[in-house]
Amino acid sequence: MKRWFMLACGVCVLHWTQPVFAQDLADSLINRLGQVQTRQKPFHETRTLAALKAPLESSGVLIYRHPGYLQKTTEQPRAEDLVINGDMVTISRNHTAPQSVDTARVPALRLLVDTLRAPLDGDAALLRRYYHITATEQGADWSLYLTPASDKVAALAKSVTLSGKNNAILRIVLVQANGDTQTMTIAP
Repeated sequence: MKRWFMLACGVCVLHWTQPVFAQDLADSLINRLGQVQTRQKPFHETRTLAALKAPLESSGVLIYRHPGYLQKTTEQPRAEDLVINGDMVTISRNHTAPQSVDTARVPALRLLVDTLRAPLDGDAALLRRYYHITATEQGADWSLYLTPASDKVAALAKSVTLSGKNNAILRIVLVQANGDTQTMTIAP
């Protein structure tokens, strides 16, 4: 009887500590990402939309500078610059005059900006405002799984998965609430 009691206690301790370990792993991964001050990498993006028969493909260069500056320069199929700097998002298409939007005025845009920028900034607390975070790691390869923490977020995003190696994000998969999917692959 005593042996069963000890076994049951051990199982309970493992069960209760598992979320703590998962949270520690997620925090550790996000912290590791935030240690990199600058990044500049080519990307390829595929958007699968229910309204279209074929996926939309694009490619270009991503530039990140710590803290909080992210630039996505799309070269193919057409020129587009998207710059996130602080709370401002600026977009220019086909070399036209840039248009800027304060993310405080557009909650959906704020969610997208924070989802992209928080991991690069190493800001796990900001991600937790929007998502429940779980993580896995095997050797140098890792994945972060973000699921909505509120109905407000769930109305926009079903899930976000970031995968990478060491301190670099190599793939981001965003599944929108309507099922449309955006997958970005970033060169190592």
